[in-house]
Amino acid sequence: MSATGAAAVAGEAPLSLNQEFVSQFDMGSADGPFGSRYHVVAAWRVTGAPIDLDALRGALLDVVARHEALRTRIAGPAGNRYQEILPPSPVRLDVRDVQPVPGETRDDQIEALLQVIETETIGADETPSLRAVLARFDDKDAVLALMTHHLGVDALSMSVIIRDLAHRYAARTGHSVPELPPATQYREFAGWQREGAGADADAAREYWRRTLDGAQFTAIPTDFPRSAGRPESTAKHRFLIGRDVMAAVERLAGTSQTTSFVPLAAMYNLLVHRLTGATDIVIATFTAGRGGSLFQDTVGACINFVPLRTDIAGCRSYAEVLERTRQTCVEAFSHELPAIQVFAQAPALMGPAMTDTTTAMVFQSIPDPNQVVEAPGDLTYARITRRLSSQPLASALPDGALLELNEDPSGDAMGVIAYKRNLFREETIASMAAELRRITHDFAFNPEASPGLA
Repeated sequence: MSATGAAAVAGEAPLSLNQEFVSQFDMGSADGPFGSRYHVVAAWRVTGAPIDLDALRGALLDVVARHEALRTRIAGPAGNRYQEILPPSPVRLDVRDVQPVPGETRDDQIEALLQVIETETIGADETPSLRAVLARFDDKDAVLALMTHHLGVDALSMSVIIRDLAHRYAARTGHSVPELPPATQYREFAGWQREGAGADADAAREYWRRTLDGAQFTAIPTDFPRSAGRPESTAKHRFLIGRDVMAAVERLAGTSQTTSFVPLAAMYNLLVHRLTGATDIVIATFTAGRGGSLFQDTVGACINFVPLRTDIAGCRSYAEVLERTRQTCVEAFSHELPAIQVFAQAPALMGPAMTDTTTAMVFQSIPDPNQVVEAPGDLTYARITRRLSSQPLASALPDGALLELNEDPSGDAMGVIAYKRNLFREETIASMAAELRRITHDFAFNPEASPGLA
């Protein structure tokens, strides 16, 4: 349902710097950041009791009323855009009763369901920018999938949404629940960013000027030139890194007094080296971008793009690659600025990623700490993270490729490479995933071995 017209506007706010940055990728494509496939899909297994559909619809409306970002659209022409906040309106809820399929488990059916949902579309100007699908296996076992447009909401926002939805559903089904604290709105995040994002901005800008001086993003070669004009779409290749390897990665992280992100980023640096031959490597990652706990409970597109420059030339062991990557990460994350401000210090940085035959691949590992929602009432909500089936059509990327690794509750790491099909063949992406698995195994179990740098 869409609310339009001046009378319907509840407020206006400037774009966040994140939204300004993403807007630079707008090429008018249906698959781009203002297109209908640029969305986030997350799902939870909901068990314990029959679901009251009226209460669920009411709870969804409560969440939209609570979080402005879910009823905000980007208005205005290119170069003069702003956030237009609209009044709450009902969320579309699609209810499906899932029948058993011979030879398939419920987990198989869930994977197939989520792949279908990711092929659906949602308009960038649609409000509320939240949709729900409830797929019921029986009275006490269902899947709740939520879709939002990525221009105003990020993946971590989905954890906030499901937490608040579970709370409001419990309240609407007669359970005694405490009042939720006031929500910090995305427009407040946008203002915080523009006021300096809590950092010593001058020192941070100087750090990035110095660190990125003479640097160029380490782009990877594509299979097809952009000029070929192949139809744009985004696919996903999924793979698994076993729990024994991930346990060894965790031990490496403990030895270097870091989180698992750092050894995984070091391994990714080696993958980029093997794809390109570069040793002065500039990769990029996404951080939560929420100022620590300041905007932890905000729904909005807070995620931030951060370049990481590491010179691995002369490293005689995997451990040396790890140490250099650790130093890079410590310095970069302690000088974090919104991406658009970082690129102002190095305007030519991304040039190599925008040629006819190269593109950027970005590494991401932002674990969701709330895999199971501790909700009042009769229902348990467990995040569905274990997905192993690749898919030819998925939520869109603005460009290039995105490699993501996050640990599953089982201890395995779920790997996925999302990639533009107009740029890459599926077998090329599968080869990258296989090479990363080899690097991760060798690195994790024998950190003193030679990384084989050219």
